[in-house]
Amino acid sequence: MERGNRLTKKSLYLLYFITFLSMTGYGVVLPALPFLAASLDLSSFQMGTLITGWALAQFFSVPFWGMLADRIGKKPVLLIGLGGFGAAFLLLMAANSYLSLLLIRIIGAILSSGMQPAAMALVTNHINKKNRSDAIAKMGAASGLGFLCGPLAGSLLSPFGLTAPFFLSGLLSLLAIPFAWKFINEGQHKRTAKQHEVNLLQSIRFLFEKDYKQLFFLTLGMAVAASSLFSMLGFLLIERFLATPFITGAAFSIQSGAAVFVQLVLFSFICKHLSEKATASYGLIIQALGFACIAFSFHLIVVFVGCILIGIGSAFTRPTLISMLARQNTIGQGTVMGLHAAMDSLGRGVGPLIAGLLYSLAHFGPFLMAFVLCICLFFYFSISKSFTEQHMDYRTITK
Repeated sequence: MERGNRLTKKSLYLLYFITFLSMTGYGVVLPALPFLAASLDLSSFQMGTLITGWALAQFFSVPFWGMLADRIGKKPVLLIGLGGFGAAFLLLMAANSYLSLLLIRIIGAILSSGMQPAAMALVTNHINKKNRSDAIAKMGAASGLGFLCGPLAGSLLSPFGLTAPFFLSGLLSLLAIPFAWKFINEGQHKRTAKQHEVNLLQSIRFLFEKDYKQLFFLTLGMAVAASSLFSMLGFLLIERFLATPFITGAAFSIQSGAAVFVQLVLFSFICKHLSEKATASYGLIIQALGFACIAFSFHLIVVFVGCILIGIGSAFTRPTLISMLARQNTIGQGTVMGLHAAMDSLGRGVGPLIAGLLYSLAHFGPFLMAFVLCICLFFYFSISKSFTEQHMDYRTITK
């Protein structure tokens, strides 16, 4: 029996649900965090450090959790991550200064950062190659749905006080722990014959190995481009179109909704008809067109079209890159997914800083930068022989 068959459908659906709950908890907090910062009289720079601090803390800690998942199993790391995620949001209720808020954010990021690579490694390690990319896409869809539902839930909770969203976020994560403990069956934990155990420093070295570095570089570049959208789109909408909070929220919802629709409805069809390289390449071009629409937008409709294109493109590219990384079998899947999450966190930490600087020079700057970056990644991805020679495509697998 192939190792991919060990994860039952019940376990897989529970992983989807846990991902949905976690991102709902994360999304619930987003509308409330600026108000908490305002209540503590924080500057815009201090608010930015809360976001960057979370991302950088994850960048430095997530490779450790990925490596630990290969040693002790993905399920224990997943449970620790859920507990850390829940505790971090509950502790935010007690924050009464900038330093305490920053410290709680950093500690929460460190404790919870193992959740994503552990969940993704469970999928990549225990789902057969034929269904792996589709399962990864559905994990992304569950994440997107949670991100869509979270801000709405946060808005509904606002009449109950500033800390109500933090309480709900922590509660959702902690409630998921007993279900994960009982129903997720990882099977016997062991490495394959091709894999070898590595320490933390050795695992970081794989960021520069031939079979990995191109894919990790693409992950970093996509995260920088995506963070320019999430960090600066609201400012652009307000200053160029005098948008209301409803319009700003709608733009982000449209982007997430487009990604969820592709991942849930269309990705299985895409997997059967396009190679991995073609799928990722098309995704990069579609995202580039989306960023161009936003950069040179003259009407809100053009911005919304750009958001839709970015959502569709990311739904093509992100799960495909994760699937291609999963084919590398030199080290454990936990380590690989941990390094992938680290590069994603690095991009989301550095990206807003670059985007903010470019926005101060020209409002279209961050989105033009993201457009150019996606085009460069497309050509880099297209001309690299390693992607053609080392990675099977979906059509070969499904025959």
